[in-house]
Amino acid sequence: MKKLLFIAVLAFVLASCVHESPFRSEYYFQAMGRSGEIVITVDTRESGILSGLLPGEIHGRADRISAAIDGEGNVYGGAEGNFGYAGVNALLDWAPEFRKVDGEPFYFQSRSVSMEAAVPESGILLFSSESYPKAYALTISDRELQIDYETAQEMASHDLSVYMNHPASIPDIGFEVTDETADKIEKALLHFDDDGETGYLTGWIDMDSPSSARTLSTLFRNELLKGIRQRGEKPDFAVLSGYFRAEGDILYIDYPGIDREMVEAMAKASAGGV
Repeated sequence: MKKLLFIAVLAFVLASCVHESPFRSEYYFQAMGRSGEIVITVDTRESGILSGLLPGEIHGRADRISAAIDGEGNVYGGAEGNFGYAGVNALLDWAPEFRKVDGEPFYFQSRSVSMEAAVPESGILLFSSESYPKAYALTISDRELQIDYETAQEMASHDLSVYMNHPASIPDIGFEVTDETADKIEKALLHFDDDGETGYLTGWIDMDSPSSARTLSTLFRNELLKGIRQRGEKPDFAVLSGYFRAEGDILYIDYPGIDREMVEAMAKASAGGV
C-alpha cells in the first residue's frame, strides 16, 4: 500500500508543474573554477552524451548538468531543469536510500555512497560528494563568479566543455598527460562535440611558458603518430600539424577523432554520482 501511494505521489509531483533553471542572466557554473578545480558542463538538451548514464528521472528532466572536481577528486555541482522544490525534496525525504540532515540549508545524505543532494530552489538539483552546505554557499547563497560571461557563453554552446584553472591533473582527453605536465597548465578551455559519427576536440591550453606549450604539442602529435603507425597507415604530417598549434604560451587544439567512450566518461564525472 505504501509503495503504491509513493508511486502515485511521484507521478503527481512530477507531472503537476514544469520548472526551469533560476539562472537566467548568468550561468550557474560561472561560480565554479577556483584554483585547482576542473569544471565540466554538459548540455543534455542538445547532446545525448549522458543518455543511459544517468537515471531517467534525472536525465529526462535536466537541461544542463555542471560539476567542479577538485584535486582530491571531490565533486560538487548542479543539474538544472525541471526540478521542483517541494516535489523533489519530498521524494528524497521518502526514499529509503536517503536520510534528511536538518539545518540551513537542509539536505539529504545517501546511506550507501558519498553523495548529498537537495533542491535549494525550484529549477536546480544541487549535489556534492563532500559537503552540500559548502556547495550551496559557493554556488547559491554566497556565489562569486569565477568564469567570465563570454567564456561561459562559449562553454554553453558546445555539447560538453571543460574549464581548468591550475589543475593538479587533467581528465582523460584521449591523450596521456602526466601530472608533472598538468602542473604547468595555467588555464585551459576544451570543447567536445559529437555529430553522431565523429567526436571533435577544440579549445586551448595556456601553459606556463612557450617551451611547455611546444612540448605538449609534440606529446599530442607523437601519440597520434604512434596510433597511426600501429594501424599500418601513412601519416599526413601537414594535417597533423594543424591539430595542435603552439603560439607563445598557448596550445590551440582542433582535432577530429575523439573517442565517444572517453567523452562519456568525462560527462559522467560531471554528474557527480547523481
